[in-house]
Amino acid sequence: MVTWLRRQLSLGSDKNMMMGMSLMLGEPPEVDPKNRDRAETYWMYGSSAEELGKAWDKPADMAALKTCGNCEYFDNRARTLKSLDIESGLGACAKFKFVCSQEKSCQGWDCKDIDMMEKE
Repeated sequence: MVTWLRRQLSLGSDKNMMMGMSLMLGEPPEVDPKNRDRAETYWMYGSSAEELGKAWDKPADMAALKTCGNCEYFDNRARTLKSLDIESGLGACAKFKFVCSQEKSCQGWDCKDIDMMEKE
């Protein structure tokens, strides 16, 4: 599998594959404080559930369930927290490359892929 991933990266596959590879290999994402301002301006980071619900065309109570803490791109592994010198409750957004709070959200929120093993 590692050979396949390296081949995909060398072929110039999409950014999401590279972000996933970075998380799989255990490398903490790079962050830049300026990217937080961009996320607030262009991706509604930190907006209320009501505002995000309108943007997603979903009820506010459903939008409130979509937080950074359960986003595909949220990285709050111990290694990441230590390398970025940030406290618990925060994490690195691998998509927009900034430190975010697990309680906030933005329009870039994406569902985590969860593999469920079948019982035989």
